[in-house]
Amino acid sequence: MLKIENLTLTTREKLLEEVNAEFELGSAYGLVAPNGSGKTTLLRVLAGLTKAEAGRIYLEEDNEVLDLVSSRKKIFYYETSDWLDRHLSAWDYLQFVNEKWADGKVDIEEIIKYWDLSDFVKLPIRKYSLGMKQKTVLAMYAVSNTNYWLMDEPMNGLDEANQKRFTGFMEESKKRGTCIIFSSHQNDSLHSISDKIYYISNKKLSDTAREKQEDYD
Repeated sequence: MLKIENLTLTTREKLLEEVNAEFELGSAYGLVAPNGSGKTTLLRVLAGLTKAEAGRIYLEEDNEVLDLVSSRKKIFYYETSDWLDRHLSAWDYLQFVNEKWADGKVDIEEIIKYWDLSDFVKLPIRKYSLGMKQKTVLAMYAVSNTNYWLMDEPMNGLDEANQKRFTGFMEESKKRGTCIIFSSHQNDSLHSISDKIYYISNKKLSDTAREKQEDYD
């Protein structure tokens, strides 16, 4: 279980104040908030890329408490396809992630087939469309074989067929015990397979829906 205790986030202004939440294995969680309210910053903190002003984030497994540094290989986060080096290929990234996170134990070819990457997997990323880049990023999550996935707007750039493919991917990953935490828009189609939706409002994290949808558009 990934736990947040009394977390406070501040960048140029305070985004979250004394937030608490728990994320269990085999479950999916959505983060919904207006732009600039702290969704991406929270994911960065959970990934260990950004420090919180106050509070604590840790993993609890078999009654043992693990900090984020010692748990790094249990968590995978790749914020956006904009991070991809245009001179490398999907194949380069999948090999790297498989080696560094999964210790080479994942069948890359099987994942390439699932995400239909074969036609371009060894081409330089500068030749990819947005959808091809996004499928590469999602394939990286599968290759990581980690317990916790942190995803920022994971369906960005996907057409309808690949959105359905991704929904199936989420469902199967949950069954295998993966914990998935993703940011999304209000009434995102992924909410139907989510175990809990957290709403960021007034610097708090709540699993109670707001009445006014326009607050999250």
